[in-house]
Amino acid sequence: MSAGLLALYSFSGEVNLYPLIYYGLKAMSNRGDYAVAYIYGGGGLRRVEVDLSREEAVEARGVAAVGCVYTEDCCREAGDGAACVFGRGFKALGEAAGDAAYVGVDRNGALYAYRPPRLWHLAVGAHGFDFAIVATETAAIEVLGGEVRRSLRGGELLKITRLGVEARGGGPPRELCAMEFIYASRLDSEIDGVEVAAARMKLAELLAKRVKAPVDVVVGVPDTGLYYAAWVAKAIGAWHVPGFVATTRKRSALLDEVKERISAIQLKANVVRHSVRGKGVLVIDDSLISGLTLRQIAQLLRLRAGAREVHAATAAPPLRRQCPHGVKMPPEEHMIFNHLDHKTVEAALELDGLAYLEEEEVRKAIGTSLCTHCLLRR
Repeated sequence: MSAGLLALYSFSGEVNLYPLIYYGLKAMSNRGDYAVAYIYGGGGLRRVEVDLSREEAVEARGVAAVGCVYTEDCCREAGDGAACVFGRGFKALGEAAGDAAYVGVDRNGALYAYRPPRLWHLAVGAHGFDFAIVATETAAIEVLGGEVRRSLRGGELLKITRLGVEARGGGPPRELCAMEFIYASRLDSEIDGVEVAAARMKLAELLAKRVKAPVDVVVGVPDTGLYYAAWVAKAIGAWHVPGFVATTRKRSALLDEVKERISAIQLKANVVRHSVRGKGVLVIDDSLISGLTLRQIAQLLRLRAGAREVHAATAAPPLRRQCPHGVKMPPEEHMIFNHLDHKTVEAALELDGLAYLEEEEVRKAIGTSLCTHCLLRR
């Protein structure tokens, strides 16, 4: 998934920007747990580490701020200021940046936001006449009490100063990252006017047509799988039940070490025995990479909770390639469908059946031009 980028500009002069930075980045913590920001105030730049696990009474006054939440630091000082960048091709503030999206603030306090022609999204909004807000996710703008004005155009550059907002360049965006719709974005966000929730509902309805085995209950893997599960259950006429309780929110697909991934799965999906005991269970997840998540889920359902059968379905085709555009993914040798055929995968994951959408079905459901490089067969 891409990083969550955030930019704030106060038209009222210097104010304490830290609460807005914290909640804006917290709103995009689905994209990672490492958050950092740069604030322009008092004539200079200040770097602030943001601990998303707790609220703090931090005083960080300024006129402008940029920040990023991801699995690693993606903000840095440049010669003319500081920028938070995701993607490839960034050179300097105020310039087009290839396939990189960025927000930045220069040493005079001018704020910049750039959306590339393809792949990544940025939206702009306002909080009354006091603040301009730019964010990867529209939901982050709304969480801050702002009103979303629009998505930036592909290749559009914004410059925001006390004199107002200047926009330069841009046109209709080209292909967008498919995983932004399937997995990465918040359910309550929009991307170029397409509601993420509506796109996932359509994916779920298509996925339901691929489920052939009769099942008693449908459960979703927290968090993204829950919404898919509700719509699949409705379509096949089965009960949607809470099958798991999450202790913490972890994006296990983004972790590299097997031990870390297994512990993350356990923390986000402890089984509710009563929901599944003695039943035929259909597990819904968003995607399939190594199969570690589904294998451990199947074991929890069958061995700990006493499920009679365990079937699974994913809203995306199996991932087969690493992203060439900067999205962090496990190496291709960890992607199970690069090594095993369908039946062998079912056996390896201890599943009674496995269904998933094909790449053309994903395109049909979302209805916009997509990059699906990671989903294509090698």
